Amino acid sequence: MRQILLWGITLCATALTFAQNMGVVDYERVINESTYVKTRLEQLQALEQRYRGALQVLQENAILTDEERQEMTTLLLADNLNDAQRQRLQQLSTTSRQRSEELQSLRQKPSPSETEKAALERFTQMEVRGREALQALAQQLSQQLEQRVQQSREDVRKVVREVIGQIAKEKRLAVVFSAETVLFADNDITDEVIKRLNERK
Repeated sequence: MRQILLWGITLCATALTFAQNMGVVDYERVINESTYVKTRLEQLQALEQRYRGALQVLQENAILTDEERQEMTTLLLADNLNDAQRQRLQQLSTTSRQRSEELQSLRQKPSPSETEKAALERFTQMEVRGREALQALAQQLSQQLEQRVQQSREDVRKVVREVIGQIAKEKRLAVVFSAETVLFADNDITDEVIKRLNERK
């Protein structure tokens, strides 16, 4: 009987020691409340808006040569354009608009001349190639955005794990569980994780 009592006391002491070496973190709170994570999300949203804006402008300026379209795409996706680049973007847009107006005018002519027929054919081909290029670009940008989202998720997961690991070592926690799997734990390090993440740039 005495041995069973000693065994019980030892088991309780071991369980208590183990419990003190356990921590818990609410991962969902970390993701929802951390300004570090919110900043990453805002960066992705800004990138998505830039991609959508570029596609919209390219759709409105379909009648460009392949070189002009590539130049416009590069300018639209670039960060912080200088005055010369903004001016070039405006020139490309004006050129496309003028061609579009000329194309509409040529399409309405009942009997165009040979020169006008050649211009009509050239502008129509530009328009067709522009639409095709826009579809390909939309798919490419969508894939790039998806890759960036996946990479950002991985980066956030890695940083959160790193921060949790640092705090666990400092607090001498042998194990850190997710709050979803633990009903109660005395060593909740969620607030500390959020604080440390927010200190990151």
